Amino acid sequence: MDRIREAVTKARRERDTVSDASGGALSRGPRFSQPVPRAAETFAEVSCDFARFGEHRIISNEQDPVLNAYRILRTRVLQKMEENNWKTLAIVSPGAGAGKSVTAINLAISIGSKQGSRATLVDLDFYRPRIAQYLGIKEPPSILDFFEGSRPLQEVTVKPDLADVLVLANERVSRRGAEYLTSPKADELIARTVNEYASRTVIFDMSPLLGCDDSIAFLPKVDCVLLVVASGQTRVPELKEAQRILAGANVVGTVLNKAPSSSLVGSQYYY
Repeated sequence: MDRIREAVTKARRERDTVSDASGGALSRGPRFSQPVPRAAETFAEVSCDFARFGEHRIISNEQDPVLNAYRILRTRVLQKMEENNWKTLAIVSPGAGAGKSVTAINLAISIGSKQGSRATLVDLDFYRPRIAQYLGIKEPPSILDFFEGSRPLQEVTVKPDLADVLVLANERVSRRGAEYLTSPKADELIARTVNEYASRTVIFDMSPLLGCDDSIAFLPKVDCVLLVVASGQTRVPELKEAQRILAGANVVGTVLNKAPSSSLVGSQYYY
């Protein structure tokens, strides 16, 4: 059994019921090195479709050839964020199809599998939401319900059967993204996922930079940005325009996706 599955199994095994002084149950969930707010342990639990992870290029076993690359990415990103006390990370790409959602998911899984590190993954791509689909989460609550005011934040947050990852998913399309992402609800989303969810890192999967203004509207609210580009797909003018848009942002790095293994060193390459 690979380490990710082992971490999931261990977390399930260590779940217990914590009792208060009167013997009443307070919460049920995995133990953490730091206290976790009670609300953070009452999220709905959902199942992932691990059988389809390979189809969507999601890492699920130790034999995956890019596992080491994502571990290196995790370490570099976390080091940079910790140096600056950053908690929130937006993952963007110049255009569609560069693999930013895959990168966001795999990075969240890598961070969550590191002991004592919770990752919260938020799908803010309101044009092509993919996180729930790629993880195989069926009929997830939508973060749009939170932005529209019909459900509180906790009700649109789920705990999948991954090593320490929380997910705020979405399967609905909206053309009001920029409006939502500049609203007080966006500020609440950031503040609560950082302060109440015991997250080491909050990862936002954003819409492509050049397709709409959603990401541009939201980026001033986050600490840093990871840019994802695709070999043989992202054009030079698109990359330059993306870099111009990100000129005022804290860019922690650029991920090259879809590069042939023969063009890179060893096994350190990305999908």
